Amino acid sequence: MKVTTKGQVTIPVIIREKLGITPNTEVDFLQEGGSHRDGKTKRRNAGESQI
Repeated sequence: MKVTTKGQVTIPVIIREKLGITPNTEVDFLQEGGSHRDGKTKRRNAGESQI
């Protein structure tokens, strides 16, 4: 994926379909060790923080 000058990325259709990402879906980008992951945001309980 490429990042635009506005900081936007285009997620390929195959990944969006696999993860159930539709317009207005919130997504998280996670860094684990030397790799990065992205995925659909899971709903959190009130007061639960994102790491």
